Amino acid sequence: MAAVYLRLSKEDEDLSLRSDKTESNSIANQKALILKELNSMPDVTLYDIYIDDGYTGLNFDRPEFRRMCNDIYDGNVNMVIVKDLSRLGRDYIDSGRYVQKIFPFLKVRFVSVLDQFDSLTASQSDVHLLIPVKNFVNDNYSRDISGKVRSHQKVMRENGLYTGAYVAYGYKKSESDKNRIVPDEYAANIVRRIFAWKLEGMNAGGIAEKLNQLGVTAPSEYKRLLGINYKTGFQKKSKAQWTAVTVTRILKNRIYIGVLEQGKREKVNYKLERIVQKPETEWDIAADNHEPIVSRTDFENVSRLLCLDTRKAPSGESLYLFSGILFCGECGRSMVRRRNTYKDTSYVYYICSSYNKGKGCTRHSIEENKVKEIVLASIRRHVEQVVEPDSIQEVLDSVEVTCEDIIANDREILMKYEELSQCGKMELSLRQDFLDGIISREEYQQFAKIYSDRGAAAKKAAKKLKQEMDAGFQKRIHTKEWIGKFARNRNIEELNRGMVLLLIDKIMIHEDCRMEVIFKYEDKYRAIVKNASETGEFG
Repeated sequence: MAAVYLRLSKEDEDLSLRSDKTESNSIANQKALILKELNSMPDVTLYDIYIDDGYTGLNFDRPEFRRMCNDIYDGNVNMVIVKDLSRLGRDYIDSGRYVQKIFPFLKVRFVSVLDQFDSLTASQSDVHLLIPVKNFVNDNYSRDISGKVRSHQKVMRENGLYTGAYVAYGYKKSESDKNRIVPDEYAANIVRRIFAWKLEGMNAGGIAEKLNQLGVTAPSEYKRLLGINYKTGFQKKSKAQWTAVTVTRILKNRIYIGVLEQGKREKVNYKLERIVQKPETEWDIAADNHEPIVSRTDFENVSRLLCLDTRKAPSGESLYLFSGILFCGECGRSMVRRRNTYKDTSYVYYICSSYNKGKGCTRHSIEENKVKEIVLASIRRHVEQVVEPDSIQEVLDSVEVTCEDIIANDREILMKYEELSQCGKMELSLRQDFLDGIISREEYQQFAKIYSDRGAAAKKAAKKLKQEMDAGFQKRIHTKEWIGKFARNRNIEELNRGMVLLLIDKIMIHEDCRMEVIFKYEDKYRAIVKNASETGEFG
């Protein structure tokens, strides 16, 4: 009784990766070829056909292969026939073990059609020489394909092309180019709301709860609704729900400001499925790669907020107004929020945390309403002083990205890549001269190293120039963004946490209720104004 075993994996689907492959490995092709061979064996009866479609040949953890083995152990099958040895497996050691030891021990006849191997008639030379060599070739083919795929994906990632199977919530693959991502407007709006709620003072758990109450579909469930065969190890229920972990993951993902981070993980090698995390220095990062969903200023403020105290009111979902930014002016420790209730009245105040824990310092007590009053007045005064109407537009004009800037930077980068190309051509020419006997091996190695070093230096310089250009442009865009936010807060009437986080770095509480409000952008703004004045851009 014969078992027909068929297997197809992703590495077998693209014939262009191996020019010497003249025959398709499709399941239909394998089946037709084997059944034709069986027709020439009148003494053989077909027991069953076993098909592992989409399974690698680098291991034997395949459902149909296991089912076939069980039928062998049960005595139902005493012959296995495959199209060629690579269909059985591509692992050199395990494939040889099955053909040379396990099948003979179980008295199972093994036939590989294209290899013209039949264990019933094979010589010892075929078993101990032909089979190991064939298996070794198949193993090396997998290694070669794995290397090519890794190298190809590495180049794609370095060029800012998206290589992942799934896109982060808020984006989708472009219809015209599957290696480019564009905003998915519905999900992108949800992401914007998540960031806005965080800036308003809500914590991750409160945001997740609100999204669930509003009936907003969770990211994994949303992907499935779109027809994407998405699976995740984070889902615990039959229908996914928003969680604090999901919200926090979104708030920390730089993809939402146009930064594409890929190559964070990799397989140990082509045979093992084990995945390891790579250090951030080895990631493939492309800045300004795609359309951002949230502004860089909002993202940075949220990042800062995630590092601050996340305590919220017991009866609410929002964080306290000054949580994480009030500090003692003497010891530098945070201020602790306290509520004092007497009969029907209560008031909120802050005291030094060192004093509260009995670790020295003094009380530094101050009422919350007093802090609000002083902070609001300070913001109004600061905005009026910093954002002078006559200078706002001049500052914005001074950081405008001009066409000349882009052309100058692109020209310099282009020259470096031209130099890299010339070095590559010279290396090829040297190699041909060596093969033709015009130059000696020593001369070839000497000059090849010179051009190789020049090419590497040119590539490194081009990469650095591009990084500097991107950083410069991004700085200008960021400057325009936060100056615009300053201008929009000129006539504030009431404090909210988003505004406090946007404008204030920290608040120091000194003795006798004296406060020092330290603003985030004052030094940046004044430095830009000073620089613009010195260069004559303000007339």
